[in-house]
Amino acid sequence: MGPTRRLSTTFKGALLLLIAAAAQGATIYSNTTTDTLDALAYAANGFTQIGDQLTLAGTDRLATLATVEFLNNGSAGTFDATLRLFNVGSPVGAQIDSDIVLTGIVAPAHDTFNVSFNLPNLLVPDNLIFTVAVANASAGVDIIGPELFEPPTIGSSDNTFAIANNGSAFIQTPTRNENVFFELQATSVPEPSTALLGFAALILFLRRSRR
Repeated sequence: MGPTRRLSTTFKGALLLLIAAAAQGATIYSNTTTDTLDALAYAANGFTQIGDQLTLAGTDRLATLATVEFLNNGSAGTFDATLRLFNVGSPVGAQIDSDIVLTGIVAPAHDTFNVSFNLPNLLVPDNLIFTVAVANASAGVDIIGPELFEPPTIGSSDNTFAIANNGSAFIQTPTRNENVFFELQATSVPEPSTALLGFAALILFLRRSRR
């Protein structure tokens, strides 16, 4: 009984380490360091979506978390936001997976604030486009738009334009050498051998547990 228990503990530990290693992620794009004290406005420009075109760093491509910074020029309240990811096109290609929607986001009065979207280990390409849309703001809330920073510290982006939707089509809208505040985190895509190793460890652990 003793040896079996020790062996099961060994496999369990190995399996947990494997799972933990797979869960570790990295930041593959970040433009969150230098605030230009500017924002790209929704209403003033007639935009329904605002975002940017990115080139990601590193090799991790299972996206897990995206963060945007908004400016609320009104009183405190709530609003909804939708994040969309796209392939690069002319200027926007096919959407990657479905909309990621957050409802009832708390917006502080007359301030900037970060909003994070959890992504379901979404496989993304090296180059992509993101956009964010806002809706259903409570009385007094005035979401001007996402904040603009420059330069990116991880990954890269052309700072002469951002991506927006004017209600009828996506366009490249000029900026003053700025990029939209955005951070994207991801985990690595498992190697086939690593996935097989994890599956084998799980089978052995279950067999030992039954004994």
